[in-house]
Amino acid sequence: MDFYPWQTQQIDTLLAQMGTGKLPHAILLTGAQGIGKADFALAFVQRLFCQQALGVNACGQCEACHMLEVETHPDIKRIGPPEGKQNIVVDQIRDLIEYVSLTPHSSAKKVAVIEQADLLNVNAANSLLKTLEEPPESSMLILVTHRPDRLLPTIRSRCQQMLFATPDYAQAKEWLLPQIKNKADVDALLALSAGAPLKALAFAEDKVLEKRKNLFTEVEQLVIGKKSPVDVAKSWYKNDFDLVINCLTSWMIDMIRLKADQQKPVINNPDIRELLDKFARYSGLRNMMDFYQKLTKTGQLTKSNINSQMILEDVFIEWKKLCHQGR
Repeated sequence: MDFYPWQTQQIDTLLAQMGTGKLPHAILLTGAQGIGKADFALAFVQRLFCQQALGVNACGQCEACHMLEVETHPDIKRIGPPEGKQNIVVDQIRDLIEYVSLTPHSSAKKVAVIEQADLLNVNAANSLLKTLEEPPESSMLILVTHRPDRLLPTIRSRCQQMLFATPDYAQAKEWLLPQIKNKADVDALLALSAGAPLKALAFAEDKVLEKRKNLFTEVEQLVIGKKSPVDVAKSWYKNDFDLVINCLTSWMIDMIRLKADQQKPVINNPDIRELLDKFARYSGLRNMMDFYQKLTKTGQLTKSNINSQMILEDVFIEWKKLCHQGR
């Protein structure tokens, strides 16, 4: 596994620390979703364990690289929320602590990667903190999250923090173009993913642009009274709750920009600018900003804990009201 082109600064820092024997015992990787933080963690571990690496990337050919590729290497452990669960629980952290306390099998270190580290529950976080305070010799913990503010400050302070910026547009586009079939979709995919290349690729594979178009058609019908909020919610609540909230949030941000700036501001959804501008003209700026806050809070909910259809019904009722205020 190679590093992404926008990750050179971070890997250069860690390779320099490897060269001086001063790698930290804990690293916290942060940054937006969809820019490859978890992939970076695995690529770095592979480079750390590689038996014949000469450059930045691992060789991909040695025994260590092969074991990592097929996920059988004895000196790395990955954890995240169990399938169907919302949190990383204390038993997982206890197992992890026991694991990193063992003598490395064939490498210089035992490494544990905690993905979605912000989902540690209270007991798990406290248990991890004790290990960070007194880390086992020859151990390394790598925490990955796009929401570092949800981690205990004491956990953050005991890690070397590495921030990953979203790549600039040209670099993201250059990487994404060879990855997708319909090259004409690249700009829209990057706009929809806020410039995050891996998220844009996932959107392409999930045909999100097609779904987005269908959703906007239904939202238009909702505003003009051809469909009810209940009708639209029924169409989308089962499998596409997150998509609906993300799209509505993106559209609302654009409507706020269009309302606040009459000089044709840059927006995330230029292909539907005319209709968003029309919606914005009928909406109050303060009410749009309040609704944006509501969408943001709704997007933080997890589907396992909510009645998705009722939530979307409420959201669509509010959207219709908002777009009729000035009529």
